[in-house]
Amino acid sequence: MKIDENLSKIFNIEMEEKKPAPVAVIDTNQSDFDLARSTLRDLISRNDAVIEDLVSLARSSEHPRAYEVAGQLIKTQADIAKDLLGIYKQKKDAEDKASIKTQNNIVFAGSTSDLLKMIASERSAVKDIN
Repeated sequence: MKIDENLSKIFNIEMEEKKPAPVAVIDTNQSDFDLARSTLRDLISRNDAVIEDLVSLARSSEHPRAYEVAGQLIKTQADIAKDLLGIYKQKKDAEDKASIKTQNNIVFAGSTSDLLKMIASERSAVKDIN
């Protein structure tokens, strides 16, 4: 008998099984994805306001440099949007890669000459039986 069982008999009490407390598992891939996604979305929303200001400034000043800067920021905004979609593709690829299990069925490991010798010996053994 265990000590716990003996003590429960002596003190006339029932033993309670202790269950371990659940451990919080943090998925770093998911948290990294969430951080990247929120950062990109924040950049997109901030750039929207800046683009509006730059376009209005370029219209009022009619200066070519102001239009150039506005165009560059719009291009950057498009690149950020592509990056946002890209992280979804990267996440999907990572999940697919994690779910793939490789199974290698090696029937024979050796050189070609070893394989031919083994086949020849098997054939001669079959002929001897017949």
